[in-house]
Amino acid sequence: MEQTTRADRIIIISQQIDDVLAGDIIDRIIAINDEDAYLSSQIKNYESEPIEIFINSVGGSATAGFAIIGAMELSSVPIITYGMGLVASMALGIFVAGDRRMAHRLARFMYHSVSYGMEGQIKDHDDMRNEVGELQEMYDSLFSSTNLSRSQMNEIQKGKRDYFFSAKEAVELGIADQVLSKHPEEQEQNKSNSFWNFSNK
Repeated sequence: MEQTTRADRIIIISQQIDDVLAGDIIDRIIAINDEDAYLSSQIKNYESEPIEIFINSVGGSATAGFAIIGAMELSSVPIITYGMGLVASMALGIFVAGDRRMAHRLARFMYHSVSYGMEGQIKDHDDMRNEVGELQEMYDSLFSSTNLSRSQMNEIQKGKRDYFFSAKEAVELGIADQVLSKHPEEQEQNKSNSFWNFSNK
């Protein structure tokens, strides 16, 4: 098997999240894991290189996002997520699923409640509201290891608002691990942190 280059381990999410995009990303993650499993069996002391996912997206389908997150959680290969531009809604959930999460200094992040729109009978809406409630619980559980508390999320949902925050605030909230910047005052801090220092999953 021919080994992929680092560029082949870069995934870019720069559009709305849907089932087609999810299929492509899941396929890439599986292929990279299969490659590493093979190379590990053939090369002594083989060292895997991480998958890097660069995200600039307004979000999209919750179920497609959960499918991507499922593949990320099942990946034996470490995954680094990079927040660039806008990382909103379901894209934020994917960002948080990274083993290491890097926020560019100019990135903006956004959390809000799951939404839906449909036509139909009252019973159809009742069923959909129940399903949306389940999706909201699944989405909120993605932030259980961060400092974004349930009470904060509940307040945002009750206010029916979008909660925007900066890269620095993302670190304070435990959503990002580090702010990426070339500004001199931040360079020393960035040098002291290795992007590739992973413990076994």
